[in-house]
Amino acid sequence: MHARTLAAAAVAGLAVFLAVGVAVTEVALRWVEFSLFVGTPIGFVAGATAAALVVAGSGADASARQRRVAVAVGAFGAAFLVVLAVAVGVFSLPPSRALTLATLVAVLTAAGTNALKLVETDSLTK
Repeated sequence: MHARTLAAAAVAGLAVFLAVGVAVTEVALRWVEFSLFVGTPIGFVAGATAAALVVAGSGADASARQRRVAVAVGAFGAAFLVVLAVAVGVFSLPPSRALTLATLVAVLTAAGTNALKLVETDSLTK
């Protein structure tokens, strides 16, 4: 396993942990007083799952589809963290807007990466 794979898995895991943890915490806030205790474990499980997906998709025996998904999840993580850091650090957006913007850009990045990898895979098989 390469350092690049581990870095992509860590970035993806952290980004998914933040996105899912905050989303679940905010949704549960209406019904649960200490909603952070609900959002944190769910975010942790989602982040660990995303990191495992990246590692499994980067293995030597992974199929083309697994590789596409791993690259897309890694791209999601990188885009999410970069946009979040720039939105909060440079533009001083409120955290709720920064998280929304980061999630939107990251989902679009993951979808675009997956589409590009699909086209690349199709062109290689023809």
